[in-house]
Amino acid sequence: MLAKTLFYPYNYQNMKRYSLRRFFFKNIFRSIVQLAFVAAMVVIIWLILGFTGAHNICPWTIVEVPILVLRAGVGFFFIWGMIIGAAGIVMTCFYPRIFCGWFCPLGTLFEFIGDIGIKLHISSKRIPHWLNERMRVFSIGVLIFLVLGTIVRGTLVCTIACPAFWICAAWKISVPIITVLFLLCWFILSIRVKRGFCRYVCPYGALTSFFVPISIHAIGKNLEVCNNCGLCAQACPMGIDFNVAFVVKSKHCIGCGDCLKSCPKDAFSWISRKSSR
Repeated sequence: MLAKTLFYPYNYQNMKRYSLRRFFFKNIFRSIVQLAFVAAMVVIIWLILGFTGAHNICPWTIVEVPILVLRAGVGFFFIWGMIIGAAGIVMTCFYPRIFCGWFCPLGTLFEFIGDIGIKLHISSKRIPHWLNERMRVFSIGVLIFLVLGTIVRGTLVCTIACPAFWICAAWKISVPIITVLFLLCWFILSIRVKRGFCRYVCPYGALTSFFVPISIHAIGKNLEVCNNCGLCAQACPMGIDFNVAFVVKSKHCIGCGDCLKSCPKDAFSWISRKSSR
């Protein structure tokens, strides 16, 4: 009840509030929160941190900065990024990857790009659920690669392909060809697969996914009410299969709640993960 009150403060049984045909503002409350954090990031970087400020507030620094502190013997830096990274992990312990689904500006950007792909009819056919779940291994591979690369090189190796950094820095410094190729790959992936970067590339997403199984809350489905219309699967930006169980256990889940909003039978709700075992 608390979760539904916190994230869904109005009546979600009214299907007029959610339309798969609507561009972006499908889940209005979540979209407002997302855009607010995008605006906050733009203002903070533009007016306070400068064009390299994306690193200062990047949650992935919670992994790379401690490595560099130990590797190079320097003092801690990018403190705000580490705080945000820790906060995202703590939030995941309550609601699965809620930072990714509600607050991450980069996730919002890639979700928007995915919506463009759908509107232009250039997005790929829906990836089979079994394959979608297994392809999460690529983001884990990215995580391992960045950790090892940081240890070996003693630098922020993520910089070469970080979309957040180059969106901010491309206006001030020249972009290496290899970076252009990486960014082009992320764009093509995300316009073909909604939140493709979040699903299969983002190292911080891979990190928080390890904490999903211990999150206190999960999205549950009332099997007696569900009529298997498939609207929840169409609405999910992460391609999750909702037919496998009465509780969503996928580590792809970002707690966005679009499945709740899209269901005409109100079959979904936030439940205690412990009570579902």
